[in-house]
Amino acid sequence: MSLIHDLIPHMRRVLAAERDLRELGLLWQMIESTAAIACPEEADSILGVITQTRHRFESLQARLVEQLGKEVLAELQDELASAAQCTIDILVRNLFERTADVGFLATDDALRALCLAAPEDRPSGAAALARRLVAYRDKYSVYDDIVLLAPDGAVLARADEAACLPASRDAHLAEAQRAAGYVEWFGCSDLGAEPGVPTLFYAHRVEDAATGRCIGVLVLRFRHSDEMARIFDSVADRRRQAALVLVDANDRVIASSDDAHVPLGARVACAPGGEVQLTHFAGREYLSVTRASPGYQGYHGPVGWRAHAMVSLLTAFSGRQADEAGADGGVALDNAELGRIQAEVDAINGELRRVVWNGRLVARSRPGLQSTLKAVLRQVHETGARTRARVAAAITDLCGTSLARQDHQAHELARLAADIMDRNLYERANDCRWWALSPAIAEGLSGDGPTHAQGLQRVLAHVNGLYTVYARLVVFDAGGRIRGVSNDPADGSLLGGMVEAAWTEAVRGLTDAQRYAVTPFTAGPLTDGLPTYVYLAAVRDPVTQALLGGVATVFHAQREFRAMLDDVLGTRDGVAAFVGADGRVLACTDERWPTGAEWPFGGQGRVTVLGVHYAVSGVAAAGYREFKRSDGYDNQVRAIVALRLGAAERRRTALTDRPPRALPRTGAEPAREFALFTVGAGHYALAAPEVLEARPCTGWVGLPTASDAGRPLEGLLEVPDGAGGSCVVPVLGARRLLGVEHAARQGDGVVIVLADAPGSLRPGLGLRVDAVDTVLDIGPEHQQPPEATLRSCAPHWGGLLKVGAGGDRTDNNLVLCLDANALRRLAMDRAAVG
Repeated sequence: MSLIHDLIPHMRRVLAAERDLRELGLLWQMIESTAAIACPEEADSILGVITQTRHRFESLQARLVEQLGKEVLAELQDELASAAQCTIDILVRNLFERTADVGFLATDDALRALCLAAPEDRPSGAAALARRLVAYRDKYSVYDDIVLLAPDGAVLARADEAACLPASRDAHLAEAQRAAGYVEWFGCSDLGAEPGVPTLFYAHRVEDAATGRCIGVLVLRFRHSDEMARIFDSVADRRRQAALVLVDANDRVIASSDDAHVPLGARVACAPGGEVQLTHFAGREYLSVTRASPGYQGYHGPVGWRAHAMVSLLTAFSGRQADEAGADGGVALDNAELGRIQAEVDAINGELRRVVWNGRLVARSRPGLQSTLKAVLRQVHETGARTRARVAAAITDLCGTSLARQDHQAHELARLAADIMDRNLYERANDCRWWALSPAIAEGLSGDGPTHAQGLQRVLAHVNGLYTVYARLVVFDAGGRIRGVSNDPADGSLLGGMVEAAWTEAVRGLTDAQRYAVTPFTAGPLTDGLPTYVYLAAVRDPVTQALLGGVATVFHAQREFRAMLDDVLGTRDGVAAFVGADGRVLACTDERWPTGAEWPFGGQGRVTVLGVHYAVSGVAAAGYREFKRSDGYDNQVRAIVALRLGAAERRRTALTDRPPRALPRTGAEPAREFALFTVGAGHYALAAPEVLEARPCTGWVGLPTASDAGRPLEGLLEVPDGAGGSCVVPVLGARRLLGVEHAARQGDGVVIVLADAPGSLRPGLGLRVDAVDTVLDIGPEHQQPPEATLRSCAPHWGGLLKVGAGGDRTDNNLVLCLDANALRRLAMDRAAVG
C-alpha cells in the first residue's frame, strides 16, 4: 500500500468527500434498478447510459479521493520542505561569508605584526590589537569572539575581554597551521564560551608576508545558537506545530526550534531523498522532510549538515482547510491530473444532460408513459445535479488546495529572497566600515605622493579581487577627490576625479566607526551608468580622529540581485523581483521588466498579466540583526514572487450549469415544448417535435468546405434511421451559423438530430452545438414570432422565447428559437453547392 493510502484515514476532508461520493454511487445504483423495473422498455435507451455513468462515476470517485489525498499531502510536503530548505540554504549562504572573512582577516597587517613581535613586545601590542578585534566583532556581529594564537597555542590577543585562557590545546589549531585554506569545525573546545557546549569555529593560518611561513592562527567563533534561533524564528510556521532541527552527519540534533519537543543531542530518523516520509521519534509517528544544501558557489556547509522538518501524524492534517478563494473566479491551474479529472466530469455531466434531454423527447412522443418515465428522468436529473455539486465541491477543494500551495510557495520564496538580500547587504555595510579602519587606507590618504596613490591602488585591486560582489572600490579624500579606485578604465579617467558632492556630505555626517551611509538606488559615473547602492564609511586618522576622507563600495546590484532572484526562483515557472517603494523594479528575472520599469503584478494576491494567472506574494525586506533594524537605515524594498497558476480562460463556468427555467403560465392555451441548447455564450432553442435526439460527435467526418467560414455545413454523421438501420446526415455548424468566433470550451460538442420533415421520425439533418441544456414547456404568452425585418436578414431565426434566468438569478432572458425548416433548406442548399 502506498504512503498516500496509509495517510488518507488521517485526512478528515478527504474522508468526508469519500463518504459523500460513495453515497451518491449507491443512489445511482438505486435509480438504475428503479428504471429497469418501472419502465424497462422506455428506459432501455437510457439504462445503458445510467450504467455507464455509474461505472465512470465509481472510477472518478477513486481518482478524486486519491487526488485529494495527494494534494493535501503535497501541501504539507511543500510547507515542511520549504522550511527545511530555507533553513539550510540561509545557513550555508551565511557560513560561506564566514569562510571568506577568516581568510581575509588572517592577512591583516596588524595581526601579522603582533605574531612577528618579540615576546617581550607583545603585551603592549596585544591591547591595541584586542581593540581592533572588538571593532571587527562590533561590525560583523555574527561572531561573539575572535582569537589570535601563536603556533604553540598561546593566546596573543582576544576580543572577549572576560576570557582568561592563556593557551589553547584544541587539536584543530594544528590542522589549521597545515591547511592552505580555512578550517571549519563544530564541537566543544577550550575556546568556546561555555565548557561542554559545542559551537562552530573558523580558523586560518596567519602567514609571514615575506616568507609564507605560519606565524599564528586566527580563530573566529560563530554565534551558532543565536544564528539558528534567528533562522528558525523567520522560517518556522508555529501554526503547524512542526519542529525544525539542524542535524549533523550522524543524524544528531545540533540545533532545534523547540528544545522541549526535540532536544539537542537527540537522534532523529531522517527522510532521505528530500521527500515527505513517515518516520518515528520518541515512540510516535511523524511526517518528515530532510533537506541538504545544493551548495552556494561551491560551498556546501559543514560535512553532513542538513535541515529536518517534522510534524506529528496526529496533528499533521488537523485544522487544514482548502483555500477556496478564486475557485469560482476563473483561475485555471496548470495541473494535468486535475485537468483530466475535470474533463471526465464534464464528459459525465454532458452525457447525463444528453440522456435526460433525449428522455424528455421520448416521453413527449409516448404520452401514456410520460409520468413514469418523467419520474425516472427527474431522479436522474436531480441525482445528476447532486453529483455535479458534490464533485464540483471536491474539485473546488482540489483547486483550493493547489492554489494554497502556490500561494504558500510564493510567500516562502519571497521571504527567502528578502532574507537573502538583507543578509547580503548586511555584509556590504560591514565591509565598508571595516575597510575604512584599514591602516593602509589611512596611510594612503595621509600623503599625496605617487607612493601613496600606488599603495591605495594596490590595496583596492587586491580587495576587489577577493570581493567580486563589488563593481568598484573607491577611496576619496575629505575634499571629494578620488585618491584610489579599483577597476579604473584603461584611460585612468576616474583616478583624480571628484566623487558626487552628496558622498562627501554623507561621510562628514558619520560621527563614529559604527556608522555608514548608503546612496539611493541610482546610476552615476562611478557605477558605470547602472543603478545600484553605494556604501560609504568615513576614514579617520587613527591618532587624532580627524576626517581623512571616505571609502565607497559600489555594489554590483544588477548582477548580484539577479543571481539572488535566479537562485530563489530556480526552475519554477514565474517571475521574481526586488521592487522599490516607488513601484519600480530594482532587479527582475524576466527581461520584460528591466531595472527602472514599473512593476505590473502588485504585491499580493492573484493577478492576471498578459493572459496568465499568477499567485503573487510580496515580503518587505525588514533587515537582519542590527542592519535596517536599529542602525537608522531602510531601503524600503520588497521581494516579490509571482508563480504561474495557468492560462486565463475566457469562460470556465458552463452555461449548462445554470439552465433557464420556464416562466409561470398566465393563460389557458396549451404550452409548447422547446429543446434548449447552448452555443458560445448564448442559449438557443428548437421546437421539440422537430428534434429526434442528441448524439455525441463520435464518428464525425469533417468536410473540406468546413475550412470556409462562409459555409455552415461542417461534416457528416452516421445516425440510426429509426427503422433498425442507419443513415448519414449532413451536419451544420451552429457556431458558424450564429457567428460565434471564439474557441469552444474543451469537451464542448454534441449533434442535435432533426427530422427530415415535420412529423417524421426519419433523421434528415444534424446541428452541431456546444451542449444540450433542457426541455421546457413554454406558454404562448412567452413566445414571440420573428419580425419580418429580422426574418429577411436571418431566415433561420424562428422567433424569441421568454424564460427565467438560470441559477440564483431572478431576471428573465430572451432565447432565440431557430426555424427547423429553414435549417433543412440551408443544409440542402449547401450540400448542393458542395
